[in-house]
Amino acid sequence: MDMNIRHFDIKTPTVKAPGEGGWEQLPLGYYRMTKCLGADRKAGDEELYSRIREAGNIAGGNFQQDCLLSILADIKRDEVNIFELGAGWGRICLNIAGAIDFKVIPCTPTRYHCLAVEAEPVHYEWLKEHFAAQNINGMAVLGAVSNKNGSCYFDTSSRPDYQYGQAMSPLMGRSGMPSLGNLRRIITGKATRVPMLTIDRLVQKHGFDHVDIIQMDVQGAEYHAILGAANSIKENMIDYLLINIHHEEYSQMLPVLLSDKYNLIIDLKRVSLGIVEGFPPIHCNDGIQLYKRNNL
Repeated sequence: MDMNIRHFDIKTPTVKAPGEGGWEQLPLGYYRMTKCLGADRKAGDEELYSRIREAGNIAGGNFQQDCLLSILADIKRDEVNIFELGAGWGRICLNIAGAIDFKVIPCTPTRYHCLAVEAEPVHYEWLKEHFAAQNINGMAVLGAVSNKNGSCYFDTSSRPDYQYGQAMSPLMGRSGMPSLGNLRRIITGKATRVPMLTIDRLVQKHGFDHVDIIQMDVQGAEYHAILGAANSIKENMIDYLLINIHHEEYSQMLPVLLSDKYNLIIDLKRVSLGIVEGFPPIHCNDGIQLYKRNNL
């Protein structure tokens, strides 16, 4: 069954900051710490978004917010479970929590439970701080998501407030040849070893019997992450998937992999102006795919 993806005109709710300083309110009510985004990165983002608006377009991130709110409006369950994979400081969880807690849009869900997975150590600590300071009903997990359980090397950064989008550093590259760049990062301490987890393992370990929404921005690991959800998908435990696409071939491979269980609702290509009815052209850096489980 299809679903209605539409734009929501949001009025940011009046909510007190969790501290005396160093907090910036997000559009849906909750706050992030200002230390999460350096002044130079923030200025660059604001300039980019301004250029996108001046061209009559909408940024991919803003469109994804409308996708998430459209999913909430589509769900008929009172309590929703959300996995945010590649969570950074937890933007998606904070926004869904705000939409529900502050009744930003009309929707059936009144309660939520978040599980946010992040492998970069500083962002992981910020994620925990955001949840604890604002009493978010959720859990932060340190790790990278893939098709196997174990451990892996993951990029770190001396400027976590500027760099956003690190990835695993496998010794073998996607071409099948050794990755000298990743080996150099490991030797120089710019990559650290972290747990590597499958979605099936996360579901089992943390006691979920149902996941309403999985949002993932895992920097090129999205295909392997879906492979690692094989049992949960087979058992109809995951309802909606909102996936950032980082490799063009995955925009073709994922629909084939998921076709037996899901309808592909949105399919926007990387580095493109995407077209969706009811929206201005969507300025996409990553590709965006939204899936809804059949027969919901």
